[in-house]
Amino acid sequence: MFRSTIWGNDGESMQKMDILGVTLTDYSLKESLLLLDGFLENGALNTILYVTTPMLILAGKDENEKERIESMDMTLCGESDILRVAKIESKSRSYEVENLVFLKEFLRRIVRGGKTVYLLSDSEEDAQKLRDELKDFQRGIAVSGYQIIKDDAGNVEEVVNDINDIAPSVIISRMAGSRQEQWMLEAKPYINAEVWLGISKDMKLGERHESFQKKAMSRIYKKMFHDRMNRYNGENEKNQ
Repeated sequence: MFRSTIWGNDGESMQKMDILGVTLTDYSLKESLLLLDGFLENGALNTILYVTTPMLILAGKDENEKERIESMDMTLCGESDILRVAKIESKSRSYEVENLVFLKEFLRRIVRGGKTVYLLSDSEEDAQKLRDELKDFQRGIAVSGYQIIKDDAGNVEEVVNDINDIAPSVIISRMAGSRQEQWMLEAKPYINAEVWLGISKDMKLGERHESFQKKAMSRIYKKMFHDRMNRYNGENEKNQ
């Protein structure tokens, strides 16, 4: 695994990371918010994706998923374990990741700017849950519409047309597996919006109760992630 530090003009640092062969950039909170402000003003649709350990485990053995993640305009760590394996030991960064500080600031900017939000999810239940969780984070969010993404991707045109008819400023999606990243990249050229934020279903938002099964799976993935990173780093050291 490599890690390098790039210093911006204002002294803020970005950390380049190689996680299981996937190249990621961990932006400081200040740098990520500066990028976000640019996204909201540049007239193009920019993609932001929260990345989690199950996603990186998949991307480590699936070249297509790796390319999808690396093709995003900005990636964000959805778990502090990613920082740990990258040897980023800043307590302030861990706090920001664990407490979803970027997401909270992102939602504040939406409300302050009077921007509307469109939701994409796997089911009616998940769409309502996502709406409730976002409103728990920030009062006053204006949700202008939502669509349920079908497994067969047969409603792509319907979804794109509905989004463009409503013309939201921001799209927030939460879908399972690699389907979300595929949707974000394939639909991006046809959608008129400013920012598309993809939130992994592996992430916990707020204080809502998680099932025993979900907690158990989270522990399994964390152990698997650390084991694979140790193996990956060991193999790289041998080849150097």
